[in-house]
Amino acid sequence: MITQLPIGQIIVIAITSTVLSLTLNAVRSDGIPLLAEELAVAEEIEHDAAEPRLLAITLDQALEFYQKGTVFVDAREPEYYQEGHIKGAWNIPFFLELVFKLDSLQGKDAPMVIYCSGDECGSSEDLAYELQAEGFSNLLVFKGGWTAWNTSGHPTEP
Repeated sequence: MITQLPIGQIIVIAITSTVLSLTLNAVRSDGIPLLAEELAVAEEIEHDAAEPRLLAITLDQALEFYQKGTVFVDAREPEYYQEGHIKGAWNIPFFLELVFKLDSLQGKDAPMVIYCSGDECGSSEDLAYELQAEGFSNLLVFKGGWTAWNTSGHPTEP
């Protein structure tokens, strides 16, 4: 025999669950932001390594970091990476493998530029927040991404 909950009970349960979830999220130190936050654009590329940062950078700033030999991480799916990417950029689809490689080759304080397809792509920010949670502290999101880089004629592969 199937019993049906009255609509009123369903509404009370849904409201109680929502309020409880929002309250717990608010009191946790690692709570999830309810609204997306726009990354601030870096004013300059020089940085005090003792101060963590997660900022957006422009095409010109990305080129400066590229010329300094900064690691670039392509946050796009592997098939898009294989079609074309910033020369020398890494694309490692397994997150823990990426964390291990980055940490062992350059440490968690070294600057790193993360990009995806372009302004509307959120994969680079998502990856940056995940890396920040793993202790990486000098993360730069190139908002123009592959589209801006490729159309500007800067070095690409393949």
